[in-house]
Amino acid sequence: MRVLVLTLELGIPGCRSLKARRAVLERLKARLRRDLNLSVSEVEPTGSHDRARLGVAAVVASRAQGDAQLEKVLAILEREPRVVLLEEEKEYW
Repeated sequence: MRVLVLTLELGIPGCRSLKARRAVLERLKARLRRDLNLSVSEVEPTGSHDRARLGVAAVVASRAQGDAQLEKVLAILEREPRVVLLEEEKEYW
């Protein structure tokens, strides 16, 4: 058993207020929780309305299963028009 930890640096183009940023992130976090049963939280708040960093965690049986989960997360991010993935970091514990 392993724990997969993802750190996702996101851009939110055109976002000009904290309220708009929060709305986009809450919708995305809820979808990741609901569809993939992941733990998701905003980490290291940025001082900018158009950027965010999310921490994502999952307990997986193997690295292969973790890599499959990562691919699903990336697929969801690709389908989200209001978010751009700027950077990703993957760790196993």
